[in-house]
Amino acid sequence: MTNMKFRLFSAGDYLPPSIRLLLAVSLFIYGIYLLFHNPVVAIAPLFLTAWLVFDYLRNGAVWLAFKCFRKGDLEAVRHLLGQTFWPQYLSSVSLAYYHWLKGVLESADERYAAARVHLLVSASGQLLTENDRSLVQCLLAEVALQDGDMETARQHTKMANALEHHNHVAGIIQSLTSRLD
Repeated sequence: MTNMKFRLFSAGDYLPPSIRLLLAVSLFIYGIYLLFHNPVVAIAPLFLTAWLVFDYLRNGAVWLAFKCFRKGDLEAVRHLLGQTFWPQYLSSVSLAYYHWLKGVLESADERYAAARVHLLVSASGQLLTENDRSLVQCLLAEVALQDGDMETARQHTKMANALEHHNHVAGIIQSLTSRLD
């Protein structure tokens, strides 16, 4: 039997920022309409609008930064993460991706000790997919390689290989393995 635990997700965990804002605008218009017809019922859509806007302001920059990371635009990632003023208030999923991106930026700036800390926090966080966990392990292996710690790099590569991943990640793992040998 699998160990299942309950988790409360944020809107940012499933909906992209543009969809959240569109939903918030729609709910706001509907709430204003209801305000003139049935003010008591209008509370629900107006409350949901406020929650979606708050959630967008709280988590939105991380997901926009992750989108830029996937495109390879590290300067945009740096700019967007700079807009996250209170990372301690991020949802648990957004926080894991925030640390992943911070680790990537630290690694790009050749601050490998700081990169390792951020990536380890990300690896222990609530990443959405096994593929993402495998990618973070690959990044940890790369950081260990850059630091000259071959044994740690081997361990992270083995962990990455043990996790379920896409073919592209399998190529990255193969590349890391060949560099270790």
